[in-house]
Amino acid sequence: MPIEFTVRKEIAAPPDRVFAVMKDLDAMGKWMPSFVSIEKLTPGRFGIGTKWRETRRMFGRTASELFEVTGYEPGKLLELYVDGTQGSSRRGHYRYRHLLEPSGEKTTVTLAAEIGGMGALMELLGRFMVGTFKKAIASDLDAMARYIEGSKQG
Repeated sequence: MPIEFTVRKEIAAPPDRVFAVMKDLDAMGKWMPSFVSIEKLTPGRFGIGTKWRETRRMFGRTASELFEVTGYEPGKLLELYVDGTQGSSRRGHYRYRHLLEPSGEKTTVTLAAEIGGMGALMELLGRFMVGTFKKAIASDLDAMARYIEGSKQG
């Protein structure tokens, strides 16, 4: 049974600006906590099928995961799939669905996450760690919001 949770963040910027930052792989190091590197794996424009390997420092060690864009509607929706078997975790999968909703000059980002395929014991343990997962994602959204709100771009 997959682990599912949702995190929301209001950002003082229009959806197009928020989306532009979310898809800017080259800028991730400017705002993402514990960022180490990004390796782009597909050439061309960002969209469905775009893949990259993201490396971050987590829990005192470096971890890399393979991301793929599976849903893409500029200014509205970004869905990502992480194949854990191709990364440091060596198991499972992660799905992240970012929904952007305008509210005046602000945007509410709702991130719905699903973690599955970890095996029964790991999924049981994961249920005890769901608060830690949510906190890490909320920290990423907070950092992205500070970057967007403090930026004079766009």
